[in-house]
Amino acid sequence: MTLLDNIRTALGFSQPEPERRTSLENPSTPLSYPAEWLLDIFNGGRTDSGIRVSEMTALQVSTVLTCVNIIANGVSSLPLHVYEKLMRDGRLGKRVAFNHALYDLLHSEPNDEMSSATWLQTMMCHALLWGNHYSEIQRSRDDNAVVALWPHNPTRCRPVRLLEKQEIGGDEYPAGTLVYEITEAMIGGQIAPEDSTDDKVLNRRVVLAENVIHLHGLSLDGRVGQDTVNLARQAIGLALATEKYGAKFFGNNARPAGILTTPGKLAEKAIETLKRSWSEAHGGENAQKTAVLESGVTYTKIAATPEEAQNIETRKFQRVEIANVFGVPARMVDGDEHAARSTAEQSAIELLNYCLHPWLNKIEHEFKRKLFPKTGRSSGKYFSKFDTRQLMYPDAASRSTFYGNGKQWGYLTANDIREMEGLNPIEDGTGDRLWMPVNEQFADDPITRGANDQADFDTKNPKPEVQDDQP
Repeated sequence: MTLLDNIRTALGFSQPEPERRTSLENPSTPLSYPAEWLLDIFNGGRTDSGIRVSEMTALQVSTVLTCVNIIANGVSSLPLHVYEKLMRDGRLGKRVAFNHALYDLLHSEPNDEMSSATWLQTMMCHALLWGNHYSEIQRSRDDNAVVALWPHNPTRCRPVRLLEKQEIGGDEYPAGTLVYEITEAMIGGQIAPEDSTDDKVLNRRVVLAENVIHLHGLSLDGRVGQDTVNLARQAIGLALATEKYGAKFFGNNARPAGILTTPGKLAEKAIETLKRSWSEAHGGENAQKTAVLESGVTYTKIAATPEEAQNIETRKFQRVEIANVFGVPARMVDGDEHAARSTAEQSAIELLNYCLHPWLNKIEHEFKRKLFPKTGRSSGKYFSKFDTRQLMYPDAASRSTFYGNGKQWGYLTANDIREMEGLNPIEDGTGDRLWMPVNEQFADDPITRGANDQADFDTKNPKPEVQDDQP
C-alpha cells in the first residue's frame, strides 16, 4: 500500500475501487477494451470489413500508394514559373519573369531544407490523404517580402475564427477573423521535429490566414477539406481485408483452415501436442503432403477457398474503385485490364484534364491570393503557372506535322519550335520571323503592308557590307 492508502485507512475511509473506465461517456468500459474514440485516434476509422483505416495504413494498399505517387509525382515534375503580364497591341500576353523575387522560391527552392519538387510532392501527399495541406509563409521583417515556405503536419494545423479580439504580430484583429492554429513551431526558419519534447513545440501559435498557404480537396464549407481516406475508408478497408486474406492464404501454404476432430476428449497437453505435430508434418516445406490420421482423428475444411470468396475479382474491382476516388484513370493502376485503343498522348491528356488540372488550378489560385501583392505598382502584374506541355508531348511524327503546319501558316516561328524542343534560339533575328506562303497576301492591304514590313525588317537587320577585292 502507498502512503496515501495508509493515511486513508487511518482516517477510516474505504479504499476506492480501481479505475475501469476509458471515457466519461462509457464508465463501464474496461481498460483492456479501449473505447472506440481512442482507437479511432491511433488506428483510424472502423470499417465493416473489420479493418481500421488511417492515412498511414491506407498507403499499405498498393492502389492507394500508386494513385498518390502518380498525382504527387505528376504535379512535382511540372515546371512552375512566375510570369509577367504584357499588353501587346491591345492583346494580353505573358513572359517568364526570371528576375522576380518569387521565381527561385517557387521554381527551385522554397526553403533551405528542400527543393520545390519535394515541397510540391509533400503538399500533394497531405492534400490527397488528409484532405488539407498547410504551408506557413515566412516573411522578412524589413519589407514583409516572402523569404521561405515551410510545410506543416496537417494534423497540427487547423483554421479557426477568433472568438474575441486578439493581438497578433503587434496588430489587433476583431472577433470573427479567420486565423490558423498551429501546434508545430517554426524556430529560426526551421520546422521543429515532430517528436521533439521541447515545450516550444507544444505551444499554440496563431498565424494570420494571409501567411498560410492552404490547399484542400473536397470541402463542404470552402475552408476545410474533407479527409479523403476517412470518406473512402470502406473501399480501402475492403482492399486491405482482401490483401490480408490473400497473404494469410499463401502464408498458410495455400491450405484452407479446418478442424481436427477426435472421438474422445483430450487433455490440454495432448491438444497442444496434436496441433504441434500437425503443423510440423504439414507446414512449411511439408505442405501439400498426404496426411495420415490415427485413432479416429478426422479433418474437416471450414474456410472458403479464394475462388469461393471471389478474391481475385474483388481485388480487381477495388483497384478501379480506389482509382476513381482519386480521379486517376483506371488503366494506369490496373495494367491492361481497362486499356483502350489510345495513344500515350491521349492517356496523358486524360490524366491532365480530369486528375491533375483541378489540383494545379487550386495551387495557382492559392499562390496568387497569398504570395503576390494585391496593392501597389505590381498588383495583378505577376502570377505563377505550371507548364503542362510535357504531359501533352506527342510522338515525333505528330510533332513534325504540328511544327510544319505552324511554320507554314505563320503561327509558329523557328525559335518557338526550338524552344519546345529544348534547343537554343537562332540569334541572327531570322528565328523570330513568321512565315507565310508566297501565294498568300494580307487581306487589308497586301502590297503596301508587305513592302512596309520588309522595309522595317531591313532597317532593323542591315546586311553586312562586302568589299570587292576584284580589280
